[in-house]
Amino acid sequence: MSRAARILPMSLDTAVLLDYAARTFWALLVVVVTLLIARGVRRATMRMLARSRAQANVTILLGNLAQVVVILLGILGVLAIYTRDAFAWILTSFGVVGLVIGLSLQDILKNFFAGVWVLVERPFRIGDTIEVGGDSGVVEEISFRTTMLKTSDARQVIVPNAIFMTSSVVNLTRFPTRRGALWLIVDDREKPIGADEIRAVLASVPSISAEPKPNVELRSVSEGRAHYLVSFWAADRDAVASAAIAALRARFPQGEVHGA
Repeated sequence: MSRAARILPMSLDTAVLLDYAARTFWALLVVVVTLLIARGVRRATMRMLARSRAQANVTILLGNLAQVVVILLGILGVLAIYTRDAFAWILTSFGVVGLVIGLSLQDILKNFFAGVWVLVERPFRIGDTIEVGGDSGVVEEISFRTTMLKTSDARQVIVPNAIFMTSSVVNLTRFPTRRGALWLIVDDREKPIGADEIRAVLASVPSISAEPKPNVELRSVSEGRAHYLVSFWAADRDAVASAAIAALRARFPQGEVHGA
């Protein structure tokens, strides 16, 4: 065997070894940079969520998810370094598998991400009374997939979180007071009743809010009977409405009082 023939395999082995060493160097560099970026992204995500007062478990979850996403990108970078020509095929395979998994779990994933949105944005909280999809109740539990409501007649309603992304949600306890309204119908042919007199009766009900002040509107007069629309603001509107009806009936026994 000639000297040139012996040198050629040794040169090929050296080239392959050097190529592998170069790829390993760049792969290690990608790993180190990826870990540093992933840690920084996790901290930044958690800091941003903590600033928006998101729940602690959501803050940790989204911080970890952000870190995992960065690490997955780093893994793809390492695969690209080592596989080169085969990387496109590997990436396509990952894409197909991800598409299949996403389609098979789309309802679960939709509810999950909607639950994350509810926990981060907090359009309502545990203890709030809400109306959604024709159901009304007190929020008892908010999980990543569903929200539990307790209705006024002690039924439990399990609401998929995805509904909150596509339907209107009415938060009945978001603000400290709610508006209530009553009809007062009195015969004022002999002695007309003034709005101030009706307001004085409402002011005597302790649970009615002083601000905004109760409002009294004379809507119509028919056959000597005046129809007043009485409105007020209170924290517990239904309970206060009962007390207001009792006070108006006591003051105007000849009149009719009922809900608007």
